[in-house]
Parts: sequence; C-alpha cells; structure tokens
Amino acid sequence: MKKFKTTHALLSLIAIVLIGLSAFSFNHSKKKIRTDWTYYYWFDSYGTYLHQNFIDNEIYETGYDEFAYAPYTIQERGYTPATVSGTNPPVPNQPYNPAKRLYSHP
Repeated sequence: MKKFKTTHALLSLIAIVLIGLSAFSFNHSKKKIRTDWTYYYWFDSYGTYLHQNFIDNEIYETGYDEFAYAPYTIQERGYTPATVSGTNPPVPNQPYNPAKRLYSHP
C-alpha cells in the first residue's frame, strides 16, 4: 500500500469539514413566522357582526389574543367566508363553531 501523503490527508479533511458545514447550514433553518391570510368575518360574543379582517390585524387593533389561559372571557368569534351566509349582515352557519376565538384576560 502506498503511503498516504499529507496533502491528500489535508484535502480529505477539508472535504469532510465542508460537507459537514454545508449539511448543517441546509438543515439549520430559521423559524419562519406563519401568517394566516384568511379574511375572517368577526362577530362579538353576542353574535353581532362587527367587520371582516385578518386575524393578525384584529389582534393588533383590539388587543385580544387567541390563547385560552385563565382567566379569560371570549370577546370575538371569527368565521371563514365558507362558513358564513348572507351579505348584509352576514350570518354564521354554525354560530357555536367558530374558526377563531379571541379572548380578553381581565
């Protein structure tokens, strides 16, 4: 068996390091922010139609959130366009089954 030269050893080491770094960089992705682009119909807790808005904008405008940690009070219900019928004012088909709920925490 021929002797392994130091240049070959150095090149092999560099190749192994480059392969390892490239695999790490492709697998180590940043956490992406998920955005819900559904345009929900928003109703208050009594069932009165409020307006149509994205969930992120509704959270920003009202200060309510989606997290049901105690104590909480349901403030708004959001329905997708497919689950609402009528136009002025729209009416949810299943009023007790909203797609999104926003809560306040007193």
